[in-house]
Amino acid sequence: MYCYPDTDVLINHFSIMDDEKLKEVEKVYTLFRLSELQLKQPADPLDSKAFIEIHRCILQDVYPFAGELRKEMISKGSSSFAHPDHIETQLNRVFNELKEENYLKDLPRDKMIKRLAHYLAELNALHPFREGNGRTVREFARQLMSNAGYELDWEKIAGPAEIINAFVDSFNATNDRLENILDEMIKP
Repeated sequence: MYCYPDTDVLINHFSIMDDEKLKEVEKVYTLFRLSELQLKQPADPLDSKAFIEIHRCILQDVYPFAGELRKEMISKGSSSFAHPDHIETQLNRVFNELKEENYLKDLPRDKMIKRLAHYLAELNALHPFREGNGRTVREFARQLMSNAGYELDWEKIAGPAEIINAFVDSFNATNDRLENILDEMIKP
């Protein structure tokens, strides 16, 4: 439902039908929007509405579904993400838990890293959007940490494969690798 008929190319504002060209255009616009977000004061509290707004902001120039929860099943490799019928309920559950923990403010650093890894793993497992989940989750984490008095720098990790593998581990077994990466990236 998100692709042009008989293709795997996502419907986009530019009517680009070539997936490689679309990825290039998407990269330019999303990098611009992410840099804009870094200049803004994060929403506080960083609730589910703010999380969805991050997605809308990042992808607004490229996709008509920016800022909308997905309505079809998606998977990557052998991992199937949350069924669309359960996304909103589970997203509310995650953000209610986060609210109960005061958005990770005033936690000792080691506990904050464990809880942040937990929430990022939960959001990754939901994969609430059709495209842009990783970028949205990373920007959400950056803003959440900023509100908690920390700086989270995703650029400190050598390559995206390390981050992807940490999220795969968290999806399948343990948050240990994700916690170790977060420990490297977060400074007061």
